[in-house]
Amino acid sequence: MSDWRMVCEACRHEEPLDTAAWRCPNCGGAFGITGPDRLDPAAIDRAAPGLWRYRAVLPVPLDAAHPLGEGMTPLVPGTLLGRRVLFKLDGLLPTGSFKDRGAVVLVAHLRRLGRRRIIVDSSGNAAAAMAGYSAAAGLACTVYAPASASPGKLVQSRAYGATVVPVEGNREAVAAAAQQAAAADPTAFYASHNWHPVFVEGVKTWLLEVWEQLGQRLPAACFIPTGGGSALIGAWRAAAALPGPAPALVAAQPAACAPLVAAIEAGTDVTPVTPGNTIAEGTRIGAPARPRQMLAAVRETGGWAEAVPEEEIVATLRELWGQGLYVEPTAAVGAAAVRQAVRRGHPIPDGEIVVLLTGSGLKAAPDMVSALLD
Repeated sequence: MSDWRMVCEACRHEEPLDTAAWRCPNCGGAFGITGPDRLDPAAIDRAAPGLWRYRAVLPVPLDAAHPLGEGMTPLVPGTLLGRRVLFKLDGLLPTGSFKDRGAVVLVAHLRRLGRRRIIVDSSGNAAAAMAGYSAAAGLACTVYAPASASPGKLVQSRAYGATVVPVEGNREAVAAAAQQAAAADPTAFYASHNWHPVFVEGVKTWLLEVWEQLGQRLPAACFIPTGGGSALIGAWRAAAALPGPAPALVAAQPAACAPLVAAIEAGTDVTPVTPGNTIAEGTRIGAPARPRQMLAAVRETGGWAEAVPEEEIVATLRELWGQGLYVEPTAAVGAAAVRQAVRRGHPIPDGEIVVLLTGSGLKAAPDMVSALLD
């Protein structure tokens, strides 16, 4: 652990990796992480399970983890409005979403530090992932979730043995309730997927896998559903670990909640917004915790951001389902951004286009899916 450091994205204050702080104690900003993060292809451990083949650039050793088969999800060809793309199927991970990548690494990190109880806040997928991997590792887990979240996702967390506490209000209210509960309990740790940088280090493995699946080369562009930003920042971290130019990272957000899009278009910092209603509930985060890292991921890679209206998300879901790709609404936001960019003639880099499909359609409420089919 001594080779890794937590670094505040705002004031550059540093903490050791084993700190009890989940955000900067100096200014309250979000931590990034620094360490042995250049991947030598010779260091890939092909005998290790799943994403742990990249353990040379992960801040947690494999012997601290309890893998459930996470990693090396399929990369399959498809089309969007006639444009050929490659879909990264992270909805096929053990609990049904890309969040498993971060959860297995963060839970292993906390267990290694001697933690035995964690508190998380989530609208669903991160809750299920953290609850599932906590169960595998023998940790107690309490989930604070929006009262409006999909019941099926919360049932999944409960099935893993987690205690679920519903909270009225938006995602920021849920986070505040979880933080207050953790601060009041000295035995607990606020293990936020939106704040802790070790989570991002696990998530970055999705693009490391794509690099291998493409014959050790990066794609021209990646379209990524973006709420809290872990998949986007993870891709940025992965690209920095690999040889060659980074792909253009395209952050896709629902028009009802698009603070990053507004900042990119205005050339400013991210300003919190009041989230509107969207079926892509996993991206409904009006005040993301890692705004500077999100902006850097887009700007430094020559990417851009797309705000996608609800009707485009629905049309995209139908096109994906029609190709045999059963994803939940949030997972379709990146693909919807491809369709929108194609339709409006936005220049898309030549070469392979990868679209991250973040979550299984089995997460979605059946009555909602039925309504979209009518």
